[in-house]
Amino acid sequence: MLVSDGEILGRVAQLDRSAFEDFYDRYTARVFGFLLHLLRNRAEAEDVLQETFWQVWRQADRFDAGRASAEAWVLMIARSRAVDRLRRRRETVTDTIPEVPTDSQPEISLSRQDDAVQLTAALAVLPFDQQEPIRLAFFEGLTHEQIARHLKIPLGTVKTRIRLGFLRLRERLAAGVDE
Repeated sequence: MLVSDGEILGRVAQLDRSAFEDFYDRYTARVFGFLLHLLRNRAEAEDVLQETFWQVWRQADRFDAGRASAEAWVLMIARSRAVDRLRRRRETVTDTIPEVPTDSQPEISLSRQDDAVQLTAALAVLPFDQQEPIRLAFFEGLTHEQIARHLKIPLGTVKTRIRLGFLRLRERLAAGVDE
């Protein structure tokens, strides 16, 4: 019988090593691939993978299934650790969470931050072939033609992947990222 991620993380919060191993086995390949893509360095991706799961072990009690799925939560931790690593490298990094302007109404600012977190989590679980063109277009400002040249794929393929990615994002955001 398959145990839910929420149940596993509940047991991890109680320092259950077996549950942690189960969670690690479920998500290590996905998280490592994500980190390898972000960092473009195998050794650093391995280090950040270890940091990510160490944080999961220490902070499993902070997981809130009402805010995100376990997969989105662990990917957000990984992303945060990777951005920290890239900043330490002093390279230019495009942050995938948009800057949220300071508002005189804090509830609006919090809503925007929640939206940005949900969008980033939803984007992180798209297949890479859809995720990458969307990231290049909307976070790096490339045109469809520039993306086609950069990825060495036909222009029509770029447009199709972006469209399919948007459809999946819309479905995921409408249903809630945690599903």
